[in-house]
Amino acid sequence: MTKFVVCVVAVIGCLFIYSCSNSNAVSNSANVTVANATATQPKSTVANDNLAKGRDLYNKNCSNCHKESGEGGPTVVDGRKMKPDNLTDDRRKKLTDDKYIEVMVKGIEDEGMPSYRDKLSDAEMREIVRYIRVGLQNQPDSPPTNTNAH
Repeated sequence: MTKFVVCVVAVIGCLFIYSCSNSNAVSNSANVTVANATATQPKSTVANDNLAKGRDLYNKNCSNCHKESGEGGPTVVDGRKMKPDNLTDDRRKKLTDDKYIEVMVKGIEDEGMPSYRDKLSDAEMREIVRYIRVGLQNQPDSPPTNTNAH
């Protein structure tokens, strides 16, 4: 009888040890799989895809003067020497979205900034501002707002 109890205890002990070590292996392999999946996945391009329209509009209408990087600086456009603003500096980061829209609508004639009032819709201007904020200034993304202030 004692041999039987010892055998049963030994079998239960072996099963317990086996199940504990096997669950750790499963757990560890699951962690490795999750870690590998995280490590091998490319960065999400959802934000970049959401900025595509603004980026295209910016490149078509703004990058000629402000450069693709947004850094502006001395340039010659249509034979005129200009120094467009650096849209990525701290001063421009502090401007409100509405201020950007106002400048796009009115332009700054003395500095060579044309008015885009008749060229871009309010929604398109907001997409450009959003691209400047997120794509060029590296600020957190926020969905474009639909205001009809202008």
